[in-house]
Amino acid sequence: MGKVISKAVFKEYNQQQSLLLPPSLDELIGPNHLVRIVNQVVERLDLSSLINEYVGGGTSAYHPKMMTKVLLYGYAMKIYTGRKLAKALQQDITFMWLAAYNRPDFRTLNLFRSGILKETIEELFKELLLFLVDHGYVKVDDYFTDGTTFRANANQHKVVWRKNAERYRAIAQEKCQDLFRQIDALNVAEDLQYGDGDLAEMGSKPVSKEDLHVEVDKLNNAIEKAQEKKKKRKVETLQRRVAEQQGKIAKYEQQLQISEQRSGYSKTDTEATIMMMKNEEFLPAYNVLTSCEQQFITTLSVHQNPNDGTCLKEHLKNLIFTPRTITADSAFGTEENYQLLEGLEIESYLKYNTFHREQTPKYKSNIFLRENFSYDSATDTYSCPREQSLKYTYSRKDTNPKTGFVSHTRIYEAENCSACPLRSDCTKSAEGNRMLAVNPQLDTYRKLTRKNLTSGLGLVLRKRRNHEVESCFGDIKHNMGFRRFHLRGLKKIKIEAALVAMAHNLRKLHLLQAA
Repeated sequence: MGKVISKAVFKEYNQQQSLLLPPSLDELIGPNHLVRIVNQVVERLDLSSLINEYVGGGTSAYHPKMMTKVLLYGYAMKIYTGRKLAKALQQDITFMWLAAYNRPDFRTLNLFRSGILKETIEELFKELLLFLVDHGYVKVDDYFTDGTTFRANANQHKVVWRKNAERYRAIAQEKCQDLFRQIDALNVAEDLQYGDGDLAEMGSKPVSKEDLHVEVDKLNNAIEKAQEKKKKRKVETLQRRVAEQQGKIAKYEQQLQISEQRSGYSKTDTEATIMMMKNEEFLPAYNVLTSCEQQFITTLSVHQNPNDGTCLKEHLKNLIFTPRTITADSAFGTEENYQLLEGLEIESYLKYNTFHREQTPKYKSNIFLRENFSYDSATDTYSCPREQSLKYTYSRKDTNPKTGFVSHTRIYEAENCSACPLRSDCTKSAEGNRMLAVNPQLDTYRKLTRKNLTSGLGLVLRKRRNHEVESCFGDIKHNMGFRRFHLRGLKKIKIEAALVAMAHNLRKLHLLQAA
């Protein structure tokens, strides 16, 4: 039988076919493509602060408007490194169209991101927020605030812990003290005696640089005057051991200076703090606080402190617009934060740690809780379930070691609880009377916050908080795949965090316009 010839008809396929008129890249990009949103928004932003960073002279530079578009679109498309961006500018038609066939290499892109944007990224973020406000996407009325951790671009196996540095420094100092005693015991010459005091009496006092210099000078004099080889070798050995301990002490003191008040840092990014991630793994990371509205990021700040509540003060300094309300979880419900919002005339919807427990019947029916004790303002006394008075005894000042904020607590004590049949249920103390620690200012703030949170508006805001700020984090971490910074150092991290936030806002804007 002969071959059956197919009757199928195919479109012409000829790789060598030349075109009379080359197609325009604009024709190949859909009208609602994300790249067009990025292009339109950046075209409307005031980039004068960015342009003013260029001093002129030398060869011509790539236009900052084009570079900004490329970076923002790259981050929106999950491309975060200079090399991948440079590759996209040569292979991706959307990048080619956006850059008008300009092809800066990865060094130029990285230099622009880490250098030029360092001084202007905040202004750029502000311009984008102004665009969203002017076009009605954001009203800056109700902000929802929360923090999340992002891994640093740092080696997790090269971690320096502050506690270890303190412990090893103490060990090195003890060894120095022992060496000092040996040096003092050397009978090489009279001038080896310490003088007014005996080093053996120093005990466990910290070894200062002056102490080390004194002992090194003694050894230098001793080695010059030692005649016997045996004594000379012993002096040289002591000299070497003192030098070793001196180097160790200097090393650990430098580590403590770098870590400051942080728990630890990574050697490959000394400004990253060791934080516990969601999977309870301790890794070098940065804490990013965001305030959101309508799932747009309106305020952004980067911190080296993993505690969200203590970071709010710095975060509020970055507010571009002052909102009507701020809603956040119980990590933010502190006296200092309530006072901050009061000073800024912002209504507080910050939960505190016992808010949800207070709504339960078990909490309300517990007669032994301080909140359920009756208070007489005329006599400034509390009454326990047995109607015994708890009188004011003294006041206490508590200082937050992270922020320096001072709170004032009043201590009340019952007269005699020894014969009370309810004593075991009322207090856990084996001896002494029932005592109450009362912070009147914090109680006032909590009372006002409780009223706000349980109001009609409060219920609405509490429901919105669950999907407002968490949706932003979900889009960035899951959809954009951004879980780890690619730059190093706090200043550069702030640049990258702002680029990610702006890219998220552009993606959200694209979804709204496409709907």
